[in-house]
Parts: sequence; C-alpha cells; structure tokens
Amino acid sequence: MNTQDEIQELKRRLEVLQEEAESEVRRKLKEARAVVADLEFQLSEVTGRPSASQIKASDRKRWAPITDEQLEVQILFVLEKEGSQGMNAKTIAESLNQNPVRIRQWVKNNPKTLKRVGNGPGTKFFLQQPIPSL
Repeated sequence: MNTQDEIQELKRRLEVLQEEAESEVRRKLKEARAVVADLEFQLSEVTGRPSASQIKASDRKRWAPITDEQLEVQILFVLEKEGSQGMNAKTIAESLNQNPVRIRQWVKNNPKTLKRVGNGPGTKFFLQQPIPSL
C-alpha cells in the first residue's frame, strides 16, 4: 500500500469517526430533550401553568392583510366612531386588529388625512373634518 492509499484510507476512517461522533451527540441531545420535556411537564403539573415550550408559537398575534386604501377607510371609521377625544396609533391598531407600526407608517405617509396633537407616545390623532353621513 502506497502513501496516497494510506492517506485516502485515513481520510475515510476520519469521516466515519466524525459521522459516528455526530450521531452520538445527536442521540444524547435527543435524550436530554426528552428529560427536559419530562421536567417541564412535572413543573407545569406542580404550578398549574404551561411551560415556555408548551406555549405554541401559533399563539402569536397575527394581523390581517389589508391594503392602504382599506386601512384608510377603517382608520377614519374608528376615529369617527370612537375618537372624539383622539386616539393614539396603538389604540387605533388594537381597534382594527392591525400592527401599530403599520398604523404609524400609514399616518406618516398620509400626513394631511389626520390632525396630530402631541409628540411621542402621547400623540393623539383626530379627524381633520367630520365624515359626511351617507
């Protein structure tokens, strides 16, 4: 057997050993996750509250997709109906089930649509003029 063959054989053995090491670590990780899951279950049984891993990611709040035109109509409607004292972007967003950042972006892009009073978190928005009844 020449030197090149020996090098190739050693490389092959090294790859096999690395694969075995990876498999062993993955097996240990799987076992550890099972132990953690069991402990979390026991903890939630004792406390009566779900553990962090038991809370599903699907519980995150999702906002309905909406066009800017639809958003404008809804914002104006909410302000007409509930905004006599003014509303901040977060309150408007909660009323419309939308992201507050989206509301702020829309207001920024449409500065003449709403009257802005104040700065920062205390900013309130009002209708520029009442919407005529149909």
